[in-house]
Amino acid sequence: MVGSIVVCLFDIDFTALDADATLATAGSARAVAERAEVVVLQAAAHWADLHRDLDTDPDGRALPGMEQLVQLGGDGTPVVAEFAPAELGAELAMSPFAARQLIADALDLRHRLPLLWGRVLAGEVKPWIGRKTADATRDVSAEVAAVVDRRVTKWAHSLSWGRLETIIAAAIIAADPAAAAATADGAARSQGVWVGQSSDHGIKDIFIRTETPNAIWFDASIDRIADSLATLGDTDSKDIRRARAVGVLAQPQQALDLFHTTRLAADGVDSEPGDHDRAAEGAGRPMPAGCGVDARPPATLYIHLSEDSFVRDGDGAARFEGVGPVTIDRVKKWLGHCHVTVKPVIDLTNQAPVDGYEVPDRLHEAIHLRSPVDVFPYATNTTRTKQADHSDPYIDPGDGGPPGQTRLDNLAPLVTFHHRLKTHSRWHVKHVFNGVFVWRSPHGRLFLVDHTGTHRINDAAA
Repeated sequence: MVGSIVVCLFDIDFTALDADATLATAGSARAVAERAEVVVLQAAAHWADLHRDLDTDPDGRALPGMEQLVQLGGDGTPVVAEFAPAELGAELAMSPFAARQLIADALDLRHRLPLLWGRVLAGEVKPWIGRKTADATRDVSAEVAAVVDRRVTKWAHSLSWGRLETIIAAAIIAADPAAAAATADGAARSQGVWVGQSSDHGIKDIFIRTETPNAIWFDASIDRIADSLATLGDTDSKDIRRARAVGVLAQPQQALDLFHTTRLAADGVDSEPGDHDRAAEGAGRPMPAGCGVDARPPATLYIHLSEDSFVRDGDGAARFEGVGPVTIDRVKKWLGHCHVTVKPVIDLTNQAPVDGYEVPDRLHEAIHLRSPVDVFPYATNTTRTKQADHSDPYIDPGDGGPPGQTRLDNLAPLVTFHHRLKTHSRWHVKHVFNGVFVWRSPHGRLFLVDHTGTHRINDAAA
């Protein structure tokens, strides 16, 4: 029945549908999609069941980095072979980490939240509600999870996630106040400030996790700076002025200058020459030449320019590492900043091999510029902390290894876990061209990874 509905959903003439029929079609499609998500959860749980044991070394050796049994879900869930999520993730076009989360959610629902799991299987509760509940209760004991299960399940079909989340938090505190206090202490230790990896035309996100009083003071300071900018003539919206205020607040002396100038303006007192300029410098505007003492730290910008960027006289685009593509005009504005170092991209075709196992800095740099993302199927890591792995295993020259093994077309950036998968599991990789990798999963699926991402290779064609 579900199969026939799926066929119908992919063969619809929407121009023939009236409003009622369109709503009905959308509802049917959503129901099929949610049922499919339930099947994926069931498959994830069963995949874990199939991987409760390890493939042992024929010699019985336990080598560093070999696969272990791990508990992906919370207290009371069964252990799973550590490398198992990677193959499931590749099949579902998701990263190994996302697959770990999927399996953990499925096991938590089945073993720790059985009442909720039953309603998810029956189609009475949306699968994503079940997964978020599993994630929200992962770190509590099995006993506390059971309390949450009884408290939340009867409302899970009718309340928004925001309201359910409140009920979950209250149930956890009531069931184990001491553990809740310890969790609060742990949350206090998780504070930090993070700058997002991606950007939108040169605009970045900043994530701040801090104690509530700090957040209130920060918000108030941002608001005060935004209002001060408006007093001095900034006509942009309040949101844009608040965003600029972050730059001002990052330079305390500029913030003090801004407050001083704003007070003078409010009192009707003429400010000294240059005060308005100094007050504006932290609001995203470049400092003038000869700007004197600049509290801003030095920056190294890796700029990738195509030929078009030169021949179009400013109409092309440049790509900044960690920022993304921006217009040449914006590049020019950024390069007016004091203390900016421009780092040219290395000529990737002129990287001579070395004979040692260790990868020198110049090759690390070239590897990152050629393959900035981890090259395991559907991986997402873009940092410079990845390991440079020899695609063909390195053989010491004293044992007959050929010269020049450590070269660009035999090196792949991998995080530690993916390096271990390649070394100690039945995943295999071929570095077919410089920067082009073909992976074979333990069950024979083939994936091509290159600068355009991950592509599933047709099994029949392979």
